Amino acid sequence: MKIQPRISLAILTLTALLLPAIAAQAQPAKPAAPTTLSFNWEGSYGRANILVWPFRPGGRFEQLVTEQTNGTIKLDIKEKLFGLMDSAFAIGDGRVLMGTQSIPAASGTYPLLDFGGIPGFFSEMPAGATEFASAFLDPKIMAVWDNYSKQAGFKIVGTAISLANNALWGNKPIRTLADFKGVKMRASGRTQTSALRALGGSPLTLSMAEIEEALSRGTVDAIMTSKSFGAERGLMQLTKHVSIWPITPIFAQFIAINIKAWEKLDQPQKDGILRASAILTREMATTIEQMDLTYTLWIRSTKTEVITPADGEVKKAMEMMQPVVKEWLEIAGPFGKDVLRIGAQYAKGPSASFIRDMAK
Repeated sequence: MKIQPRISLAILTLTALLLPAIAAQAQPAKPAAPTTLSFNWEGSYGRANILVWPFRPGGRFEQLVTEQTNGTIKLDIKEKLFGLMDSAFAIGDGRVLMGTQSIPAASGTYPLLDFGGIPGFFSEMPAGATEFASAFLDPKIMAVWDNYSKQAGFKIVGTAISLANNALWGNKPIRTLADFKGVKMRASGRTQTSALRALGGSPLTLSMAEIEEALSRGTVDAIMTSKSFGAERGLMQLTKHVSIWPITPIFAQFIAINIKAWEKLDQPQKDGILRASAILTREMATTIEQMDLTYTLWIRSTKTEVITPADGEVKKAMEMMQPVVKEWLEIAGPFGKDVLRIGAQYAKGPSASFIRDMAK
């Protein structure tokens, strides 16, 4: 009869011992600390530039990364850790784990990425931004980027798009093809340089810090850049004309992550970064449309005259771009035709038809 109380006491004792362990297992696990990725905020084009502003601390890109990774990735954004020419190399060797790189600035090293800068391949803005974003993010082209950049130590996850680099700021109006002859122009990147040379111009390479002085001293006759960059740099005070030619329809940066850092992420984190980058890339078109209208009105409110060439002149200029495309294919490497072939599914610019044929 005394056994029953002893059994009950044993059960109570065992229960008391097990309850803390059971309760501990029932407690939700503490969330792991977020993975921190250092990010190079490359601001050479100016903080307000659409290529730069979304990547500021607390900006749109950081918000998207936090949202799409459920807070498991934190970007440690630092301004100008590495400059315009160095960002991709710093990401590749791990000096910084993420960041952006100007495509035209790196076109001598990574010419394949400058396919958006081929004259007339993509439409004028804002439609061109949508076309380029769709092409850049096509799964087949993203696979090409993986093969292309892995040896350099980084993975490309998206792109940021600026206003078209289509404005020639100078004191001579460029209304016709004949007006290009002998004009000394500051150019951005290898593809744009080839295009201006094909039209009869004399393109030169200058750092951005030199452009105002070079223009005022006559070292160059014109600066090839965007409406927004030229206006914000005060070129309206130095020039009488800005001539709009579709020389560089897409002026972009790519968003990259160090490949070793990428491989350490879990799949939900990788998917989140890709989604965040794609969302930002696709959001650009609407913003660019508004920017184009705003800067056009700003320029027209000044003494600088906006010159728009006749359609026939633009058509003749685009017909002269076949040697530029041929040169691009020669330097772009084995993936060149693949990128143009896939991109041509989205591109609707004035050169898209013959570029499609050259990619066969």
